Amino acid sequence: MSGSVKGDGVYELVQPFRFRASPGIGIYLRGSRDRRADLYRIRLAADALRGAGHLVAVEIDETQRRAFAEAEQDRADRAANRAEHFGARAECFQTSSDAKWERGREITRGYGGEPVKVDHYSANRHMRDLERAHGLFGQSEQAEADRCAGRAVTAEHYEQHRRNPGVTLRRLEHLQADRRRVERQQAETVEAAEAGRLTPEALAEALVRLDADHADLCDQIGYWERVIAQAEAEGVKLWGPGDFEPGDFVRSGSRLLEVLRVNKKTVTVPGGPEAGPIVSKANRQYSWNGKLPYDKVTGRVSAEEMRARLAEEQEKATKDGNAAASEQEQYDA
Repeated sequence: MSGSVKGDGVYELVQPFRFRASPGIGIYLRGSRDRRADLYRIRLAADALRGAGHLVAVEIDETQRRAFAEAEQDRADRAANRAEHFGARAECFQTSSDAKWERGREITRGYGGEPVKVDHYSANRHMRDLERAHGLFGQSEQAEADRCAGRAVTAEHYEQHRRNPGVTLRRLEHLQADRRRVERQQAETVEAAEAGRLTPEALAEALVRLDADHADLCDQIGYWERVIAQAEAEGVKLWGPGDFEPGDFVRSGSRLLEVLRVNKKTVTVPGGPEAGPIVSKANRQYSWNGKLPYDKVTGRVSAEEMRARLAEEQEKATKDGNAAASEQEQYDA
C-alpha cells in the first residue's frame, strides 16, 4: 500500500482486514506474498478508506510471482536466520541470568542460611543483603532465555519438518485435491458460459484467475513430488498397500498394531486409546477398528516375526517367574 505516511490513520482503518505495517515494506496484506490477491479483503479495506474520505485506487498485478522452489528456499533461509538470531539471544539472556543468579548466591552463601539477628548490629546489613539477593534472583532472564532457545530450535528444525516424507505426502494429497477442485471449477465455468449464464468478459476474468490457481498448484505439486523422489533415492521407505498382509504388524510411533485389512490408502487396525506397546486381535480392549494412513506408518513386523518375538518374550517371562519362585522357596526355607 503506497501513499500513506505514519500517523495519517490509514493503518488503523485497514488493520481489521489483516493488513500489517513494517518499516521496510510499509502497509501490506498479511500472507499475500506468492499468492493470488485476496480481493475480498482488499475491497473491504478500500471501502473503509473511502468511507473515511481517502482517495483510493486499487491496482493488482498477478504476473509478479516467484517460482515455488524459489519461495521455498527463501523461507528456509529466513528460518535459518531466525535460528541464528534467537540462538544468540538465548545465549545472551542465559549468560546474564547465570551471572545474576550466581551473584545472588554469593551474597546469601556468606550467611550460610543463618536467620537475621534482629537485636544485633548486623541486622540492617543482613536485611539489605537479602533484599539485594532477592532482587538478583527476581531479575533472572531464565524464562526469556528458555523462550528464545525454544524458538531457535523450532526454526532450526523448520526445513527438516517441512520436507519430512510423511508430512509431504499429506500435503501432496491436499494439493492434488485442490487441483482437482480447480479443474472442476474451470469446466463448470466454461459450461456456464456456453449456457449463456456468463458474459465473455466474466468468463475471461474467471478463467484467468482459475488458470493462475491451477498453475500455482501444479508448480507446488511438482516441487513436493521431487522432494519425495529425492527422499526415496536417499533410501527413505514410503509404505503402501503392497507392503502389508492381514496378520502383519504395523509400527506407528511407539506402538505395533496388527493389520486387520489392507486398503488402498490405509490399513485397518484395532481401534481405541493406547492399550500397550503391542495391540492385536487377541489383546485388544475395544471392539471398533481404526484406519491408519500409510504416511503415518514408520515400520513393519511380519506375522512370523511377531509370533517368534512373542514366544521369546513368553519364554523369558516364564524363566523369570521360575527364578523368582525358586528364590522365594530358598528364602522361606
